[in-house]
Amino acid sequence: MASKKIRKYAVDASVAVKWFVDEEESDKARSLKARFVEGILQLSAPTLLSYEVANALRWHPIVKLGARGVTNALMVLDSYQFLVEPTVQAWNHAIELSYSREISVYDSIYLGFARTMDVQLITADEKLIGLIPGAERAQVLPLRAMELD
Repeated sequence: MASKKIRKYAVDASVAVKWFVDEEESDKARSLKARFVEGILQLSAPTLLSYEVANALRWHPIVKLGARGVTNALMVLDSYQFLVEPTVQAWNHAIELSYSREISVYDSIYLGFARTMDVQLITADEKLIGLIPGAERAQVLPLRAMELD
């Protein structure tokens, strides 16, 4: 009997924040996380994700978690052991993309990371998706288009 290959993806902070607060597409983000926790698929993210999630939760315009809530969210992220320090190649690609497309380095590192990991990046950041050049777009999977079977 052939074993099913585990799908691998990278995620950015726009997806991970939805694991902790109710926003548009939070249910889909949580389903993705549940499949990761169950071992059905594999997720990874650059270490920057923790900083961005902490900041997004701290300053969230609707949900006010408080210091303990943000700290607990970071402990949850740490428990997943899916954060990886970006390689020099990921940084090089991110910097090139930042300059060529005027995308923040914060956003472009996720793209560089996904490229060097040879996985698709799942994002809920529609603005970022719109800035990605056509050749790079196949590397990105919008959360809204994600089919979780």
